Amino acid sequence: MRSVIEEIATAEQQAEEIRQNAALQARELTQKAKQDAQEALSRLENESRADMQSALETAQQEGERLSDGLIKKLEQEADALCEKANGKLDQAVTYLLDKVTKTA
Repeated sequence: MRSVIEEIATAEQQAEEIRQNAALQARELTQKAKQDAQEALSRLENESRADMQSALETAQQEGERLSDGLIKKLEQEADALCEKANGKLDQAVTYLLDKVTKTA
């Protein structure tokens, strides 16, 4: 028959094994949680990078579209001014010839 002291020693040994197993499980769970968090962070970084690249490309395309439109508008305005100036070129030449002949 087992004595009370042996029963207590056995219970203490079982309690120590349970404590050690719980500590081991806690360390494993903590390590797994850290690993999962790192993987989630890595995925988020990659997704953010892809989103930023997409936004950059969209902004670049929009900028090119706007600049093309602005360049076309400015070209049209410049052509109109040149046309207007060419229309007055004969008058300017006549005016200058009159001035030169009057002062000569």
